[in-house]
Amino acid sequence: MKITDIISEVFEWERPGIWNGNHFYGPGRLHKVSVLTDEGITGYGWNGGTAAERPLNLFPGYVDYFRPMLIGQDPTDTRAISTNLGEKLIKILGPGGINTQVLAAINIACWDIKGKALGESVHQLLGGYQKRIRTYIAGGYYAEGKGLEELQNEVRFNIEELHASAVKIKIGDPNVGISGDMKRIEAARSAIGDQATLMVDANCALDLDKSLEFARLLPEYNVYWFEEPLPIHSYEDHSTLKEQSSVKIATGENGYHLAHFKTLLDHNGADILNVDVTICPGYDVAKDVVDLAGEKGVSIAPHGCQELQLPLAASVAHGEFLEYYPVEVDSLRAEIFQPLLIPDEDGFVTVPDTPGIGYEINMDFLRRYQVG
Repeated sequence: MKITDIISEVFEWERPGIWNGNHFYGPGRLHKVSVLTDEGITGYGWNGGTAAERPLNLFPGYVDYFRPMLIGQDPTDTRAISTNLGEKLIKILGPGGINTQVLAAINIACWDIKGKALGESVHQLLGGYQKRIRTYIAGGYYAEGKGLEELQNEVRFNIEELHASAVKIKIGDPNVGISGDMKRIEAARSAIGDQATLMVDANCALDLDKSLEFARLLPEYNVYWFEEPLPIHSYEDHSTLKEQSSVKIATGENGYHLAHFKTLLDHNGADILNVDVTICPGYDVAKDVVDLAGEKGVSIAPHGCQELQLPLAASVAHGEFLEYYPVEVDSLRAEIFQPLLIPDEDGFVTVPDTPGIGYEINMDFLRRYQVG
């Protein structure tokens, strides 16, 4: 089988603005890659979706750059694609950024092809250990006019109506401060009760002193994990924080390469890795990270688009959670991805056994939002 062409498309739609500790998110955006083959099998990969404040209009240029290197190559040799267009091009494109994110979409599409060609799901090809995995609902963003009551209504809805047993809220907005964020945490815990799991996420917005102060205060509200408190390359600070925190430290969604995760774990800087298959250059590198986590006794809870992360999160025994973005965060999710991924009544999701990724993009709907 050989690659005959690669198609890159970008979509954008309006949505109310939300923000976290470091970034504002306006319109929804999606970059889709289609990899075509001489055997009539087409694979699909994508970047973006919920909270996608990335310059996706630049992504097609990278696809144009990669295309001549990929035409005629075997799409099922996904490891070679990641290596040849990733590590071997570091001198040309740099170690990470748009280039590795675009490569991720290409690699994901090739895994989709490999699964379809073999009649197996990507989940099975990655190990297929768990048939069902627990979800947590990502939300709790800051938004205009969103106070404590609105935050409570949101997380209560996630527990009572969406069957979640775990929810996550944002902290770290410098305009809110530690005292303001602790009021938000207290309000969220009050709304969901004592039995549900509560996580917080600072999106790299804090320094070590503020992180240590949060770590001292969070146990009062039985917070399960403290996500991305620090800039990702502050390895020594991660080590110090983890040593002094009784709350688990989760991080990794912005890690591009295995070397980053190895350095982080060599510093004993994390309890949970939020590796993202669309930020690492695809499933091959992400699986390397997952295997390293297993060797180190660290669990994984991948970040980002649940349809793409699900095969990875459930592939191993130490896959602890799948991050889940409900349609309440972005209503178009209910139309874009098919079939619609919905948690069961116990807060778990069942992994599809459809050959390939198991999910498709509804182009009849999404085409109206195409740009460029």
